[in-house]
Amino acid sequence: MGRPPSERLTSQVAREICQRTASTAVLEGSISSLGREYVIGLNTVNCHTGDTLAQEQAQVMRKEDVLKALGEAVTKLRPKLGESLTTVQKFDVPLVEASTSSLEALKAFSLGMKAVNSQESSAAVPYWQRAIEVDPDFALAHAALGGLYATAYLEPGLAAKQLQKAFELRERVSESERLSITADYYGLATGEVEKSIQTF
Repeated sequence: MGRPPSERLTSQVAREICQRTASTAVLEGSISSLGREYVIGLNTVNCHTGDTLAQEQAQVMRKEDVLKALGEAVTKLRPKLGESLTTVQKFDVPLVEASTSSLEALKAFSLGMKAVNSQESSAAVPYWQRAIEVDPDFALAHAALGGLYATAYLEPGLAAKQLQKAFELRERVSESERLSITADYYGLATGEVEKSIQTF
């Protein structure tokens, strides 16, 4: 398109890319603060006409709730664009709150959590391995995989390796994640049960 790679992806540029790739629509997102609240907006625009096909909006009080609200807004938007409720329910995976800079790693981690809750725990392993592959510094994914190795597979060597890595990365996470990682490290990797109990 003769544009520098660092150019901002505006609505107009996105529509042009959409047309060049023979796509149908562009999903535009926005977030703004309204007093103490955050307003999240999703707008699906026809590439060729510029008409709005569907839109969704959500408001949250805290910035920590933005990701969850975004996921919920996307779930509400999908049927408006013609997706059946059956496939929305089948493939909808709410993003869990976890510290990673990679959306792809977060999605893989969330799929692993969904697998643990709806299938056998072993179904989570490939998802958590993928999350770690995408973001090797994803502490909570290391901790989850280590916990699974310790409890479901009874593989102390594999468990200790993952839990040790999570423990080394614990300063990069939220306070609740740090406490969980620390307690699991002491309880499952080093066997220091008293330290684990104190941390919990």
